[in-house]
Amino acid sequence: MPQKRANHGKRNSSTKVDSQPRLTKYDPPEPDLVIMLVAANRAVVGRLLEGHARIGIPDVRPKHGFVIRAVGAEQPTVGRLAELLETSKQAASKLADAMVRDGFLERFTDERDRRSTRLKLAAKGTRVRKRAIELSARMEAELTAEVGAAEVRTFRKVLTRLLAQHGALDEVQARRARPVWMGA
Repeated sequence: MPQKRANHGKRNSSTKVDSQPRLTKYDPPEPDLVIMLVAANRAVVGRLLEGHARIGIPDVRPKHGFVIRAVGAEQPTVGRLAELLETSKQAASKLADAMVRDGFLERFTDERDRRSTRLKLAAKGTRVRKRAIELSARMEAELTAEVGAAEVRTFRKVLTRLLAQHGALDEVQARRARPVWMGA
């Protein structure tokens, strides 16, 4: 049997973190911020999907949340929805059609311009939006209970600065967000 050599605290490509092998010997000792933000996003999405399933809405998908927030904010046309999601009108139309069929959205004729059809939240979409807001508040309350209100306020300030630096603060202020990518 080959003899093991002492590592003496040096990290190498075979060092494991959380039972997962490190990718290279060049990995920093801490995960980079982007990986942490993406992992946090995944955790939040998982929690939201689980929470919706618990109230009888197991068919909600992550991309539905972006549409529901956008439609809840301004009752857009499909063309405007495409702008808000930064996708093609065809993709936005296909997604809106599916969400109307699944009961999340409704179409209605604009009273000011009878040629224009807009989208609004159906009762199911309103339930999803309300539940997502409740779950968000619950997650923040749990974090506050664990790390304290001052830490959460600091976390919010840092996130706000990050969003402002990268031109995404307007989305947060409008109470909606754009997906990184959009597929119907």
